[in-house]
Amino acid sequence: MRTTVVTLALAGLAGSAAAQTTIDFNALAIDAAQPITFTVLQTDPGPLLGFSWDLMYDAGNGGSNASWGAELNIVLTHVPSGFSIMFDGGEPNLGDTIPSDVLFGWGESSGIFTSTDSIAWDGPSDTLGVWEVFIFEDFDDFGVDGILDGYITINKVPAPGGLAVLGLGGAVCLRRRRA
Repeated sequence: MRTTVVTLALAGLAGSAAAQTTIDFNALAIDAAQPITFTVLQTDPGPLLGFSWDLMYDAGNGGSNASWGAELNIVLTHVPSGFSIMFDGGEPNLGDTIPSDVLFGWGESSGIFTSTDSIAWDGPSDTLGVWEVFIFEDFDDFGVDGILDGYITINKVPAPGGLAVLGLGGAVCLRRRRA
């Protein structure tokens, strides 16, 4: 019986883990002259809970074509709903031409910048479908402006089936204890 309960609990956790879509950047070279666009697919339905991230941006780029941390921008757009959120290396009043939702405050200097955090965010009632990722720099330093590494995760409400399995596993555990 204990094996069955553990199996049910693990299946429930696996269902809950599928509630996230992680966008990996893997040492992505950023050049303002050549913005990067790609898409990711969220395969499980459910409403948006928010975002979490662990990012590192090397705006020093080994000393050549040094850029500023404030110049990095990442825009995520849920194509089916048109919902969009912008992550900006900048800080308030830096003169950005596009309003930003998340500001890292990396400032007007070169170097290596990091940010690890999460944010609750209202968005589409269903995150299912294509998400467009658009990455650009505000100023072209003629060549690679910086190296982006890390990830952003789109968090959504777990699938109801996964939560049901977790609840069932918990109920079985309680029943087993009382017997």
